[in-house]
Amino acid sequence: MTPEQKRIQNYLMGQGSKYSFDELWPRAVSARLQMIDEIQGLTQEQADFSFDKDEWTIAEVLHHVIASTARVTEVVELLANGKIPDTEGVEPPREPADAGINILIEKITEGAINWAVMTSRLPKGSGKSLTSSHSFFGELNSGAWYMFQRVHDLDHVGQITACKQHPEYPDGV
Repeated sequence: MTPEQKRIQNYLMGQGSKYSFDELWPRAVSARLQMIDEIQGLTQEQADFSFDKDEWTIAEVLHHVIASTARVTEVVELLANGKIPDTEGVEPPREPADAGINILIEKITEGAINWAVMTSRLPKGSGKSLTSSHSFFGELNSGAWYMFQRVHDLDHVGQITACKQHPEYPDGV
């Protein structure tokens, strides 16, 4: 693990262990709301724009976040309830989006709603003793996995913002 990965792991574990899921929820949802704000009103042309073959389009980012959120939700819930989850596929690879931008926006919003519903089902006590391995950040408990979603969303908000700020980014219609 690199020093940066270790720093992030320490942050995730520290915050995830210190605070209840209800206290963590505003932090996680604020990151998702930032993402939702960034993608409102996008055209399909804008969602499919890439300024470099190695840079993801906004549509690819959203497709990835949707798939990852579903997996992270499952991981958090299982760990918090005393079960060890399979964390395979938590970080899906880059692949083309499976829907148009309007559907992707709906799914991103639905993921935020599902996150809130999942949070309401989590144990009010600890539920944070078990860990499961993340491919970059090592062993994380359910609270750390919960905070991972925030970090993950913010990372991808940065990708979306960078794409939108590129000089060749298409104008909206």
